[in-house]
Amino acid sequence: MNAIFTAFIDGARGMALRRGLPWDVPVEPDGSVPLDQAWDVTAITGAAPPPSYKLSNLGSDARTLTVLNKHLAANGHECLAPFTLPEHWRDLVKAVALRQVLVERNTAAHVIGQVVRPLRVLSTCVQASSGAEPWNLTADDVRFAHEMAKAVQPSGALANHLEGVIRGVLDARHLCDNGPLAHVLPMRERGTSPGPHPVQLRASLYERRSEDKLPGNAKLWMLVDIVFTRRPLTFLDKLRFAILRVLLLCGFRVSEACSIPADWERTQQHVDLEGRPAGLVGGVSSTMLIRHFAGKQQGADEDSALLTETFQHVPAQFEDILRGTLDEIRVLTEPLRRRLKAQVEAGRSFPEFPFDALIPLPDLYTRLTGNPVIKNVILDDEIAAYLRTFNEREMDTIAEMQVGTAAFRMPVHGFWKRWEDEGGPPLRTADGRVRSDGRRDLNELHALVADLERHVALEMRTKLSDTHPLPLLGGGTLPAYEMLFLMPKRAVSEGRNGGACDVGRYFSVGRLTSDDIIRQLSGVEDGLFARYGETEAERAYALNSHALRHLQNGELFRLGISDAAITKRFDRKGVVQSHVYDHRSLAEELEAMSLPPEADVLPEKARIVAKMIKAGRGRGAVVDEFKRIMREQGATVAYQFLAAEADGFHVTPYGFCVNGFTQEPCPKHLQCFNGCCHLVSTGNKRHQDNLKTLARRTEQAIYIIEGRKGGIGRDNQLAHARTVFENIGKILGTPAGEAPFPDGPDLSKLMEPRTVLDG
Repeated sequence: MNAIFTAFIDGARGMALRRGLPWDVPVEPDGSVPLDQAWDVTAITGAAPPPSYKLSNLGSDARTLTVLNKHLAANGHECLAPFTLPEHWRDLVKAVALRQVLVERNTAAHVIGQVVRPLRVLSTCVQASSGAEPWNLTADDVRFAHEMAKAVQPSGALANHLEGVIRGVLDARHLCDNGPLAHVLPMRERGTSPGPHPVQLRASLYERRSEDKLPGNAKLWMLVDIVFTRRPLTFLDKLRFAILRVLLLCGFRVSEACSIPADWERTQQHVDLEGRPAGLVGGVSSTMLIRHFAGKQQGADEDSALLTETFQHVPAQFEDILRGTLDEIRVLTEPLRRRLKAQVEAGRSFPEFPFDALIPLPDLYTRLTGNPVIKNVILDDEIAAYLRTFNEREMDTIAEMQVGTAAFRMPVHGFWKRWEDEGGPPLRTADGRVRSDGRRDLNELHALVADLERHVALEMRTKLSDTHPLPLLGGGTLPAYEMLFLMPKRAVSEGRNGGACDVGRYFSVGRLTSDDIIRQLSGVEDGLFARYGETEAERAYALNSHALRHLQNGELFRLGISDAAITKRFDRKGVVQSHVYDHRSLAEELEAMSLPPEADVLPEKARIVAKMIKAGRGRGAVVDEFKRIMREQGATVAYQFLAAEADGFHVTPYGFCVNGFTQEPCPKHLQCFNGCCHLVSTGNKRHQDNLKTLARRTEQAIYIIEGRKGGIGRDNQLAHARTVFENIGKILGTPAGEAPFPDGPDLSKLMEPRTVLDG
């Protein structure tokens, strides 16, 4: 065993011991870990659930196994059943998870989804191929796992996470004898840009950068139609619509929108130098701000679970929409807020009743399930009225209409039968005695609150309210009941056959989380598009919630807003990250650029050249001369020179350069691939195809030359062909707008005389 691997595992085992975490957790044959014995990663990070992430699976990855079995069957091999990972792989998963949480201070969602799962995918693939231990991984193991990951998730996200684990964990910690291994992955997957993100090659001036990260046009407008014009079918959908409006108008991360506090609104007053309202002198007197908790704000030594309070200014045109939306949600969720506050302060599920109180079963049914319909009474109009407004008064009307002798509905009888069959607390008579005659007259039976509290705490844990306070950066906590988006938790009656939930009486209160919103947009059968789409195509839509953040960022860049203002709006620490969200086309980037007054002399073609020079997208003799004149003689003379050399923007089959050939043609015309310093990669697909064709022909020429045993000039021909082939590879690997040979020769100039024969 690799000594470094052993030390890595031992170090993690020590961390687990100090944290009181059992290292050898029990594992079922399929790799699942009993939930009551699985590591609670959310608790380890110090975050407040929900959501709650647990290390509950140390076995094969289910989706990977499905794809893998298709591959095995196609190649005549036996398929695999779900299995437990080998011991050393399980140790690696636990060690990496613990280090990611305690040392790297990453969030539980990141650790489980983007670190643990890729490791399980890697191990699943390895067990089907070489069966290697973690320290014996080979390049073939990594390549095979990467191919399977691409097949599991065609978008490439899983493959990218896998590569991140290989590079950031296995290679960085030197855990493999055959490492490093990340370099064997395809170049296009890793990205070669020296900037903050891989440069995407664009086929035209009008193709957007990283266009795949933006929402599709039809999907976006369908979402807008749903959340702004449709009537929500359930109370929970009402909350979801509000969150999605916030995402569309504010560009928050989905977790930030879900964690908006009930006390969200702030107002900032603006005055001039003399203290007068700015509105009196042509400005704006006040602006509205949204109080929220920004993500990714913690420092290197701070926990990822800590919330950072900050404020976002709301554009004036969005103020009324956002104020109306969020204030309405605050009113609708107030009953939930009151209940949750009482539960937190009392430490109980039913704080409105003393321990010795008796609750009639009809009332208790609604409090335990949320379902307000208990009698065989027609309530269709009343339920419909409630679903139009979600007003508490409508729910009171529904309760009043069921007082009387009407028979109880069969689901109510079934609920209490299961209650008794499954060992629920004893049912009692009105005087508190445990029922002894076996009769189940629901009008006469009750439950003791003390019994209920114990039963809910032990047997209904998934319905316990979300009472954990949220930790704040700088110390202190935010009580859960101060959050805006509170919901009835696991109220299964809502939405089922047009049913509703009595949020004023239901005992279980939860926080709406980002997981719910992401799932609702993911194209699942019960998602928003499936339930509100009008056509088959609309019902099959899926949309990444983060694409809405990309959309607003890109639009602000397109409108010419400074990257500093964009960075501040989206709570980032530096402008570099904002440019990852810049989706402008090259044409829009050039259009947004401004030139100084001295450039007014330029004709249209020369203005494009000037903007490309300013953007660092053009190189060549004309550019060099322009910059020299700018330094030595000033902007006026430099732009006059550029106006005269407007022909100096040329497109070749392999890229473009800025050089003036009107008076003196290039002596190396169409031989840019010989290493000319003026060649600039465009990313144009046709240029890329030309280069690939030339590379294939050159490779064939190399093969033919190598097959010759001798001949005049063979070595020179072979060396030249190899140089051309290598140079073509450099051009193909160069991001758009950059020079493949920045230090190469200037082939546009004739050779300097070297001998008498050179003249």
